[in-house]
Amino acid sequence: MLDLSENLIRKIGLLYRYMMRAIDSEMAALDIGAGRFSYLFMLYLREGLTQQEMAYRLQADKAAVARTLAQMERQGFVERRPDQGDRRVLRVYLTERARALRGELERAIIRVMAHLRGDLADEAWQLLEQQLGAMLQRLDAHYQVGHKGGRAGPAA
Repeated sequence: MLDLSENLIRKIGLLYRYMMRAIDSEMAALDIGAGRFSYLFMLYLREGLTQQEMAYRLQADKAAVARTLAQMERQGFVERRPDQGDRRVLRVYLTERARALRGELERAIIRVMAHLRGDLADEAWQLLEQQLGAMLQRLDAHYQVGHKGGRAGPAA
């Protein structure tokens, strides 16, 4: 019988929850929750994405992304502006407040990653990343779970 209390699936699920709690802890003083930092990092790489593009890249529900962006807008981290070519489309941009936090956010993530990695050697860490990536690809190839409609999404 499969031991569901100590198998890999449970450990990966717990690892995700622990990481999100650690990120919450690191970012508490910055007023950014673990669920929101990924929005900011996506915009640090490329501002002006639409809400739909962000939902696709995050593999999240469009309504949930719209709610989160509304909260982030109220907090002063992002602003949504109409597209110049199509006024029906809203594009998301960082505010100066969010830009000023980038270094602190990056350092917070680096601290969490350092605790996660512990004393793993570079080779072991790289192998772990490769193996996890391969697992994701295999599941997506078989079940098409990583992309809505089974199509590959743009890199974040």
